[in-house]
Amino acid sequence: MASTKYKKVVVVFKRTKYELDLETYGSIQAYKEVARLNPEVFERTQESHERQLQSREFLKTNVFPNADFVFRENFEPEGETNYDLIVAHGGDNHFTYVAHLAGNTHLIGCNSDPDSSVGALLGFTAEELKEVVKNNFTQTQLESWSLLDTEIQYPNGTKLKTVPAICELSIRNNSPDLTSRFWISYQGKKEEQKCSGLLVYTGAGSTGWISSCFPKKFPPFSKHEAFFHVYSREIRVKSRETEFSLADFRALDQVEVISEMNGGLAVDSLTERHYPFPPYAKATIRLSPEKLFVIVPLKRGESMQDLPYEIEQKRINGTVIVQIKGRMESGPLDRITQTILDEMVGADRKHLILDFSELRYISSLGIRMILDVKMNLQKRNKEMALVGVTSSILQVFHLLGLSNAFQFYPDREEALKSFEEPSKS
Repeated sequence: MASTKYKKVVVVFKRTKYELDLETYGSIQAYKEVARLNPEVFERTQESHERQLQSREFLKTNVFPNADFVFRENFEPEGETNYDLIVAHGGDNHFTYVAHLAGNTHLIGCNSDPDSSVGALLGFTAEELKEVVKNNFTQTQLESWSLLDTEIQYPNGTKLKTVPAICELSIRNNSPDLTSRFWISYQGKKEEQKCSGLLVYTGAGSTGWISSCFPKKFPPFSKHEAFFHVYSREIRVKSRETEFSLADFRALDQVEVISEMNGGLAVDSLTERHYPFPPYAKATIRLSPEKLFVIVPLKRGESMQDLPYEIEQKRINGTVIVQIKGRMESGPLDRITQTILDEMVGADRKHLILDFSELRYISSLGIRMILDVKMNLQKRNKEMALVGVTSSILQVFHLLGLSNAFQFYPDREEALKSFEEPSKS
């Protein structure tokens, strides 16, 4: 972006889990009593709370000393806000909640606790924002994210428009133990489907938990694309010959869904944005003419020096060590895959160590690409180990259900020893 100074800024805080729990239980003594069977969870919650308080204070003191600071329950702009910039300080869910209220105002996602939160939609930490403001936003860019508009028509004729979806819509039976049933229509095609739930998602949603759905035809896509995707999770079929044309597709036009269940429609996985979807209710979903304007780091280049990550390689006998630094979230990530596989060419190169000790963030797509590398090496009887994986990055592996698919070691030395064991030879 060109040099910019925002005159009127509001920072919207999210209460920490510790603050909310303390309010629920009434006192620290009562809270500790409830948590006595799992004290380590209480300790982690308290430690995260302290880090988030420090991050709040840092923003107030060092980044936006003249801004307004409010908790989200007190942030209720009517129509257009009076601010030039909104900063959502929290996690991804908090970001989407604030984004629903942002209108055309520029928005920043600030991760309140990067040590324990992935924050796939969040561009900055508090410390990084200090440098951004100091440099008048010259090292940032303004992205225009696509949104989804949904109108629900109920059997009695009432119509309701939901808030625009930033990431996804989830349509499912209100009882998670019961099958979700509905008719879905798109461009003249109409199908009755039974599944565990229907997902309708934008590019912002395509890099999140939706990536864990399997099988799936489409990889993640850009947040600004003029289309959206529809995916029926765990679709039920009576025979293997049954084919559904509307179970996993890209939508360029509106999609209609008619309920056959006592269901609900949730916007961006927020409990505050949940709408009834009873039998014979119809949801019409289309791209919104409006956009969400999000400030992100200037990091999406095409040349290697412009990419948000760096790759360094070395060899120790038959082991190739590849260190990935920075953020594996954007740019042509397939270059990482190709670089690694090129390094592993040759019968004398039997083992691979990926060093993540200087990797700050990895998206679900990045992990999928690392899994592709492992599968490729397995076919050639070659082994791979990951070292230096931080707790926040390990959490992404857990969220995708892939933490058991890899061998993790604290450092390169331990990984090298594992390759030297007799069982590894």
